[in-house]
Amino acid sequence: MYRLAGLVGEYLIEEFARIPVEVEYASEFRYRNPIICKDDVVIAVSQSGETADTLAAIRQAKKEDVLVLGICNVVGSSIPRETDAGVYTHAGPEIGVASTKAFTAQVTVLTMVALLIGKD
Repeated sequence: MYRLAGLVGEYLIEEFARIPVEVEYASEFRYRNPIICKDDVVIAVSQSGETADTLAAIRQAKKEDVLVLGICNVVGSSIPRETDAGVYTHAGPEIGVASTKAFTAQVTVLTMVALLIGKD
């Protein structure tokens, strides 16, 4: 579901900010040796803030010395502590299997990011 939020964010950032975006599964990002440039920003999206693949991808991106932002639902979890900056979605706990509240909050944050950087 988080990749889907990322895909929505990709569309919004490219549409409103005119910045190219590439969305990756964290599990693939960490193994494929992606091309990362100094001016790039990596945005890690997680509901729990404890996903092992996402944490590994964050660590890999930080080795490239780029800005890493986190979008996370759980205050005090690992991902917000390991990123340079970020946003807590405060969507509340997910009871069902589908993480609908977290997804909606993640898309909302990515929409705000797109509008913020696209306003110039």
